Order: sequence, then structure tokens, then C-alpha cells
Amino acid sequence: MKKTKAALTILLAALFLLAAVTPAFAAEALPKGAILVTNSDTIKANDFTIIAHRGLSACAPENTLAAFKLAGRCGCDGCAIDVQPTLDQRWVCFSDLNLSASTNGLGLISAMTYDQISEYRITRGGNIDQYPDEKVPTLEEAVAICQLYGMKVVLTVRNGSADQLDALVATMKVLGVMKTATVVSANTDILKKIVDNGGRAVYNASPMITHLSIETAKNNNCVGLATSTALPGATLMARITNNDLELYPFGIDSLLYAEHMYNAGVKTVVSDCLVKHTPDPENVAANVLTGFTRFFNQILNFFSKLFRQMSMQMLFEGLKSSFGLG
Repeated sequence: MKKTKAALTILLAALFLLAAVTPAFAAEALPKGAILVTNSDTIKANDFTIIAHRGLSACAPENTLAAFKLAGRCGCDGCAIDVQPTLDQRWVCFSDLNLSASTNGLGLISAMTYDQISEYRITRGGNIDQYPDEKVPTLEEAVAICQLYGMKVVLTVRNGSADQLDALVATMKVLGVMKTATVVSANTDILKKIVDNGGRAVYNASPMITHLSIETAKNNNCVGLATSTALPGATLMARITNNDLELYPFGIDSLLYAEHMYNAGVKTVVSDCLVKHTPDPENVAANVLTGFTRFFNQILNFFSKLFRQMSMQMLFEGLKSSFGLG
């Protein structure tokens, strides 16, 4: 009995040490700038939806294939992608109107063809030194990555003529995301176009949600509201809930802020940096191994949290008693 107790105590002590050491090794694989929500004692990751803002833009240049892939590999549930039309009515992923904002090119997106735009490369953004050959991607390329990783498609659309919006709708239908993607816009003409074609529209109420913006969302048959500031007050939150409107808060870029949202009942956030796990490898065999490793790490983390609640003195007393040193 004494030997059994000693073996059990040693096993628990070893698990405690492994649980303490393993997260440190896992953290080395985390992209620079990313924050794990699993480090929170409050947030349940399976009950929390992370939409990567312009891809995982704290860790890779925004609105690039690299940022979208990294979001998928790190367990994000979706990507919020800025899209706008080119001169030849292709829709591309870019936030600013002028290429000079983050590429080695110069000129308005709307005044250039896609072939012209594709000649330039992204020169600014998260960890840019690791991504020297990224270009402005098309909507088709972005959606393909979201589909590959099972991520929701959220499109931010600021502008577009009637013909250009027709081209957007046609592209979404061809890609099979017309009814599943969410389109965020402050332009009610764009919202109407999406809703009329059976799509999901979210009214962009930034910088803040008001009673008027809630009415605008309702009148345009939107499924929700987006905001880039703090949570609305209790009265506005009650109206949002009572009208079955979803809330898409942008700029949730710290664990503390994420916990604040979670505790307030907001289970979807748009973030530059929040992730659910370290990056999955890109090949299948490595993914299987990663799955086992992550499962083992979860067990170790469980013991880690358990033992952190115990007094180290109790552990030492157990060892002393087991070996008859007390």
C-alpha cells in the first residue's frame, strides 16, 4: 500500500512538471502577435466564435492568402475580408482604395485591371519579412482557403456600382457562398442587393450602435450589426437581442477584452490576433500527429490547472510521507 501511494505521488508530480513545461514549448510554435484564447480560464473555446480580421492580420499581412491560411491553421472560425471591385469588375481583397497603402504599386484599385494589380507585391503588414511574395488576392482565392479550412466567409463591402455588385453576387453564387457568407456594409444599397439575392447582410454601425442603427438593420432585413467600439449599453443590447440580431464587434485584440465580451454574452468577435490553437501543419500526416499531441497537451493542462489550486506544501508532504521521511 505504501509503495502504491509512493508511485501515485511520483506519477502526479511528474504530470505536474510536464504540464508546467509543455505549454512553454507549445508557445514557441505560436505565430508572433497571436494570442491563445485557451489561456483564458473564462472563455470556453468551443462556445466562442473567432472571425479573423482580414485574416490573422497581426501575424501576416492583412487580406493576403498567407493571413487567411494562418487563420485556418490556428483554428479561427472565419475570416472577415475586405473586398472591392477592379476596373474589369473582378473583386479583390484589399482594404484601402489606393495600392500604395501596402504594396509597391501606386494607383486606385477601381482604376486598374486585375492583371495590372497582380504585378505588384505586398510590402507592409504583420511579420512582413516572413512573407516577401504576397500579392493582392482575388475573392475566389480567399473563399477557396476559407472552404479548405471550414471557415465562415465574412465580406466587408464599402463601395460598388450596380454592375459591379451584380458581378459580386454572380461570383458568390458560382463559389457557392451566396446564402452562407455574411456581407458587412454601411451602404444600404449593398445590403439590399445581398438580401434580395438570398444572402446574409450585416449593417456596419461603426463607430457605435444607436437606436437608429438598430432600426436601419431591421428595415433592411439584416441579420446583425457590426461595431468597432465598446459594447452598447444595456438598453441597446436588449433591443439587439429582442430583434434577434447578431453582433459582430471588431477590434477585440486582447484576452481581457475577449473575456469581457464573453461574460456579456457576446460569443462572436472579430479579431486581428485571437486564435484557438497553435498552427496545424499543412500536410495530413503531420496533422494527425498534431491532433494526438494537442489532446495530450489538453490532459496536461488539466493537471496543471488542478495542481495550481493545490498547495505545493501538500505535494511535498505527500512525498515525505510516501518515503517515510516525515
